[in-house]
Amino acid sequence: MPHPDAEVIRVVDAFAECWNRHDMASFAELFAPDAEFVNVVGLWWKGREEIRKAHEFSHATMFRNSRLTLLDRSVRFPVAQVAIARARWSLEGHVAPDGAALPPRTGILLNVLSNASGTWLIIDSQNTDIIEGVLSRPQ
Repeated sequence: MPHPDAEVIRVVDAFAECWNRHDMASFAELFAPDAEFVNVVGLWWKGREEIRKAHEFSHATMFRNSRLTLLDRSVRFPVAQVAIARARWSLEGHVAPDGAALPPRTGILLNVLSNASGTWLIIDSQNTDIIEGVLSRPQ
């Protein structure tokens, strides 16, 4: 039986693989039916179907030629059958609404996964752009 770390990393890697194939049906199957997803601009999608539809739209437009690369990944298990996975990523090939090419981006993707019935599925996901040079400051 594969180690849980390897199984969770397989799901995280599949996220990028489905993205790069622009296969949002397979992408959606990585998520639990009641999963939630917050994207880099704060849109909050609830449920596998809403996640699929939102990604199908963006992959028909701004992300249609994009390529997502995972630069590193980490996994921890706060309790049995629950994993927190983070991945640093880079994205190239995306365009603005007017079709103009955009510069590469980097960010961190957080996925919380649950193992129900022997299958790891994403139950919550949040994506964050890294904005270089921006620091938090005490008030």
